[in-house]
Amino acid sequence: MKILTTPWKNDFLELVSQSRKSIKITSPFVKNDVCSELISAKKSSSKIVLITSIKLMSIYSGALDISAIENIINNNGTVKNFPRLYSKIYLFDDKKAIITSGNLTYGGLIKNYEYGLYIDDQTVVQNVVRDFNSLSKNEITGIVRKSDLETVKSILEKIKESVSPKIPKFEAETPEENLDVIMTDIEPIINSLSGWKLEVFKCVNSIPGQIFTLNEINKFENHLKKIFPANKHVTDKIRQQLQFLRNLGLIEFLGEGKYKKLWE
Repeated sequence: MKILTTPWKNDFLELVSQSRKSIKITSPFVKNDVCSELISAKKSSSKIVLITSIKLMSIYSGALDISAIENIINNNGTVKNFPRLYSKIYLFDDKKAIITSGNLTYGGLIKNYEYGLYIDDQTVVQNVVRDFNSLSKNEITGIVRKSDLETVKSILEKIKESVSPKIPKFEAETPEENLDVIMTDIEPIINSLSGWKLEVFKCVNSIPGQIFTLNEINKFENHLKKIFPANKHVTDKIRQQLQFLRNLGLIEFLGEGKYKKLWE
């Protein structure tokens, strides 16, 4: 075990290059330049699994690169979305770990003052592995697909000019910088959705306030039955669409049947 402070990029890439099976990461903010180095350094036999936090405002601000997520998926990796993520964990073959304050960005690896631990004690590492796997399988965690990313890009392209000018375009490096809610008209979002996603989004948007409950959205069951009369399991379909909207960075699951809108 040893203390790691910035810059720790070389330590990270060395562990990446040594990994033969897996590289598992949790990081809410991810940049493509670092991901490209990660992919170049890894062995072809090792698979990347990234858990991140997809929110439209994080992507718009430059804190999270869609291209980084695409890069990982295109190189046989898996990306999952856990909107409430703040941890930064790096696991190598489930045998070595880094737990740090640093995101998977050049700021997190080089520029900022970050502080963490490199761990090779197997008892501790296996505890971290169990926690990572538990998070990966959490009901709030969803798999990010390339089709989701295409929809996100479409939404952001349409809202580019309508976002409040008070939101600065800069690379944010800490979750404390308010990167949750994007200020936009809803038309660009509506114009990027269709079918069930569109209708459930419109129902969610009609609920007052930023926080809503599953009971509130289920009150639209009869309304949705009229639009989709062939579906006999509307409430199940609503939950499924909420999961889709989560993976588009439009809502966040708060737990206990509560959700947060990520637009205003």
